[in-house]
Amino acid sequence: MKSQLIILAAVVLAIIVGLSMFFEGSPDGSSPGAATAPAPPEPVRIGVIPERDIFVMRRRQEILADYIAKQLGRPVQLVTGNSYATVLRDFEEKKIDSALLGSLVAVLCVDRLDAKVMLKTELRDGRSTYHGVICVPEDSPITSVKQLAGQSVAMVRTTTGGNLFPFVEMMRAGIMQGQDPPRIVWAGTHDDALDVMSRGLTSAAAAKNLRVEAWQRANPDKPIRILARSGEVPENSLVVRSDVADTIGAELARVMLEMDKSADGRTALAEYGATRFLPCGIEDYHVIYELLEELGDGWSQLGVEGPAPRLRRDVR
Repeated sequence: MKSQLIILAAVVLAIIVGLSMFFEGSPDGSSPGAATAPAPPEPVRIGVIPERDIFVMRRRQEILADYIAKQLGRPVQLVTGNSYATVLRDFEEKKIDSALLGSLVAVLCVDRLDAKVMLKTELRDGRSTYHGVICVPEDSPITSVKQLAGQSVAMVRTTTGGNLFPFVEMMRAGIMQGQDPPRIVWAGTHDDALDVMSRGLTSAAAAKNLRVEAWQRANPDKPIRILARSGEVPENSLVVRSDVADTIGAELARVMLEMDKSADGRTALAEYGATRFLPCGIEDYHVIYELLEELGDGWSQLGVEGPAPRLRRDVR
């Protein structure tokens, strides 16, 4: 009888200890049988390069990013680069998954890193493309590109409108190869190039027409004259790394393409300065490849680090 009581007591004690461990948790603080909390999702990282006031652009981009994050159910992180080289390096080192890029930088990413162009921006006025211009103050005696020989021109590195197009246009005029070529003054943004010209520090400026129009609205007392225009290229586009094009890229594209279908999406688009996003592919950049073909060996004079994008016969 005594031995039976001892056995019974041992069983009861074991049950008590077991229940205690179950309810109080294991030594590492977790409860046996309790589900492990899932790790928070990794953020989607979108690279951006300011083409005008960095603070204004950052605020607008953050509104866009907040909307996308809400729809994806995961954080969206904006990674601001100060140059095209930064974005290329961030893509290569996988510090960003995608980027909103100007046309020439987009082509460089596709050529050098096999990135994929997925979307382009449609602005409030319905335009989804832009062109480059070379311009002078309206009261300038210069009335043709040929007259820019020996003059100073404000340009913007690694852009179609502010770098590639004006260089090719001045080659067409025969002044880049002449004895008295134009002197290039590099500006940080398209607006900076126009400001430099308006202050009389350069004779002319090269920039994208959308920024020229905005600058003119802000400075109606400083009219300008357009000397030359390029063909049309896509407005800022969503470019994604090739290894995430079918995953993160596809999800981003889906959310951004559907933004104009909801009230919240339209509000975010309006704050960003757009009405919607549209599908886009490398074939939409045929004007750039035409300029590159005409430029030939002149790429080395553009001031862009690295080789020129390879010509594509499938882009016409």
